[in-house]
Amino acid sequence: MRILLTGGHGFVGTHLKIRLKERLPDHVLIEGQMDILDREAVERVVQDTRPDACIHLAAVSSVLEASQDTRHAWQVNLDGTMNLAETFQQHARHIRFVFVSSAEIYGASFAEDKPLDETATVAPLNTYAASKAAADMAVGMLAKEGLHVVRMRPFTQAGSGQDANAILPFLAAQVARIEAHQQSDILLGHPNAGYDILNVRDACDAYIDALALPEPPLDGTVLNICSGQTRTANSILSDLMELADIKAEIRIDPTHPAPSGLENMQGNPQEAEQLLGWTPQISWKNTLEEVLNDWRWRIRS
Repeated sequence: MRILLTGGHGFVGTHLKIRLKERLPDHVLIEGQMDILDREAVERVVQDTRPDACIHLAAVSSVLEASQDTRHAWQVNLDGTMNLAETFQQHARHIRFVFVSSAEIYGASFAEDKPLDETATVAPLNTYAASKAAADMAVGMLAKEGLHVVRMRPFTQAGSGQDANAILPFLAAQVARIEAHQQSDILLGHPNAGYDILNVRDACDAYIDALALPEPPLDGTVLNICSGQTRTANSILSDLMELADIKAEIRIDPTHPAPSGLENMQGNPQEAEQLLGWTPQISWKNTLEEVLNDWRWRIRS
């Protein structure tokens, strides 16, 4: 299988390439220096490399970054995705297109305070989520015209190599600094905010599994990629401090980390379980250890 990968140098992409080598050792990975905002360049790469599938990760993926440069976020997340999707539709209709969307697109629907399935209303609350929602809806419409697309909506992914904007590495970095005597107390923004967190390697397995799905329905397959469990920021911090065997004063500062507007994220993974035979395999404790050890190494370095 010849797989075109966008965003392969990012946090998720780095892990995905490792999992692809482990699970599909005979695959050919296509990673050109392709600007997805350049439609002609996209068409050239697709026609020259003839991929069988595409996993599309490239995005402005930070809520904060998207809010600071909204035009760029819309260009990359919507226009870039459409350049790919329309190119496939016009020049390579056989391609299986795995579009990695985001659970952030559910936005205000999380106020229902229940695990959301794929039928939940899309109601984004920030620029990042709105731009991803627009792309999600757009490729869904193209599916009605024959595009073979699977829309993946991952919840919070965590693992080594992640920057400190996400909640788990944000807290793990502080715990590691306290261990190294570089910090005395911990900043916590929204202690009761709930997160549905899964290990990035489990998420990558779901993206790979999606490559083997039979032809999707005319509206495009939509799958939540999540653990189905909610953990509050306060409980995440408690688990990290217990793992590190430290105590520290906690200071509440709502600007840390930058809030996305969501207070309680929880997904229903049943559809992915049924269609892909996929369930998260990596335990919460192992994910905590992976992220904390990553930040311990960074601080020592």
